[in-house]
Amino acid sequence: MRLSEDVAKLLIEKINSNFNAKYNYKNNKNYSYQIILQDNLQQLATFIVNKRKEFEFSIPKIHLNGSNTTSLNEKIINITLQQRKQLGINKSTIHYLKNNLLQGKKIKVYSKTFSKLKQL
Repeated sequence: MRLSEDVAKLLIEKINSNFNAKYNYKNNKNYSYQIILQDNLQQLATFIVNKRKEFEFSIPKIHLNGSNTTSLNEKIINITLQQRKQLGINKSTIHYLKNNLLQGKKIKVYSKTFSKLKQL
């Protein structure tokens, strides 16, 4: 099975965003998942070369960012003038989001606008 270029890019972006997310690890400090895995591998290496007598593999639970971006994109593209006004979203906000989506660019929807778009 082969993935199309767009699907492969989306998959890589999702994996990257989850690996860069912060998780509680050691003394309740936040670390990226990459750093946590690197720390566990270093502990394993020291255990293998007999510098440590015990090895504890500790990885926090992952909370995947599962926002459905395709439905959000469709909502942004199909929003009407009346819906935008009812939700209280600025005209320029929707304009730039639509333009970026139609040009194939990534968009960043801030939490305030996102919560309003979820009402649709």
